[in-house]
Amino acid sequence: MVAARLKNDEDDNNHSMATPASEPTVLFVDDEAPVLKAMTRFSRGRGWNVLTALSGQEGLALLADQQVDVVVSDMRMPGMTGDIFLAKIKQQYPDVIRILLTGHADVKALENAINHAGIYNYINKPWDDHLLGEVIQGALRFQESERERKRLEDLTRKQNRQLGRLALSLDKTVKERTIEIEQALTLLQMTHERSKKSFHDALSVVTQLLDWNEGRANNHCRFVAELAQKTATAMKLSEDDVELTQTAGLLHDIGLMALPENLRKKPVYDMTDEEVADYQQHPILAEMALSAASGLEAVAKVVKQHHEHVDGKGFPDGLRGTAVSMPARIIAVVADYHDLYHGLLARQCLGHEDAKAHLQKKAGTTYDIAVVNAFLSLLGDQNREHIHRFKATVAQLKEGMLLDQDLHASNKLLLLTEGTVITRNIIDRLVSYQRKFDCKFELMVKGDIG
Repeated sequence: MVAARLKNDEDDNNHSMATPASEPTVLFVDDEAPVLKAMTRFSRGRGWNVLTALSGQEGLALLADQQVDVVVSDMRMPGMTGDIFLAKIKQQYPDVIRILLTGHADVKALENAINHAGIYNYINKPWDDHLLGEVIQGALRFQESERERKRLEDLTRKQNRQLGRLALSLDKTVKERTIEIEQALTLLQMTHERSKKSFHDALSVVTQLLDWNEGRANNHCRFVAELAQKTATAMKLSEDDVELTQTAGLLHDIGLMALPENLRKKPVYDMTDEEVADYQQHPILAEMALSAASGLEAVAKVVKQHHEHVDGKGFPDGLRGTAVSMPARIIAVVADYHDLYHGLLARQCLGHEDAKAHLQKKAGTTYDIAVVNAFLSLLGDQNREHIHRFKATVAQLKEGMLLDQDLHASNKLLLLTEGTVITRNIIDRLVSYQRKFDCKFELMVKGDIG
């Protein structure tokens, strides 16, 4: 068994070093010792307590003795493959986040990992250090948000019991107790809002990884989520359906992560018949992955339907008309517009006017007419707004600005994609990056500099 923890001497990694209890623990499992050494080197300075194992059996033995937060496992290992190993972890240690590392574009194995192991994400070999680091950090943030969610749920249950006891005692002192009840309800509302924020923070991380894995440089998922939400609001959907539309918009292409890399990055009109058949499986893969997550069942249904057409000629189930949910019909229009705009969906179709003409031509057959009209009206209103485009330093950035051009580091590593909405967190990260690497960024943005 190999149980390695980070330390100054890279080769002396079979002995443990005392680490603060607050450090998250990451377990790397691979049957090749050089790979484990590379993982150990990659992890230096990231604030993780690192364990390594040469097989799934060794990994399970470590999990029985150690508190582990994230497991990163190779797929192809003798004795016990990665998907089986991670499925055992899901069964025995469900709170451990599971990530698959594979050098083989094996769709069936990935399906097994998604269906039975409930993996958080997967990375292809040879891995990119920055991407792998982001995936692991995202997993750790997601786990922390889940722990916070459970804590808040426990607190809410406790507060509900307290409210129940209050209700039983409401008799002659009802007026006096009204104030106490209002305070308790206010606290419950605050708890609910904090839980929602943790959930949306986790969604933000998943969306960033999804755009990277698709090879997109145009912030597709964020665009779809934002414009689908605005279209649903304009069409006066219920508050719950508006939120459902936004969340499904963020996750609508998550099934593409199970497809080979070359297929994810290929325009639909250049695919062979066999590739199209594989591509059309991604809504089904997405539904299987999302349905396994508690609370995302409704989102899974919408995501599965977002390629259905109102005339019944879509996929994967050939649903027709109102059998396709309204959130799915909205996402279909917004997502296809964005792909048409960027020349990914139809030959000789590029830019706003071409995309608009395509939607209008297909309204009533492929797309819902009311959705097309509402979306194009909304898009027209946005296009009429006067937006300044200019270069800005990090010090000039303001929350709400829109990145108008991809931002790369000096080594050409993509840091932010075009279309990203500038947030306080992004500004703080850029300030930290400049200070750490002694560099200065100039960003092309849209917004108000005044």
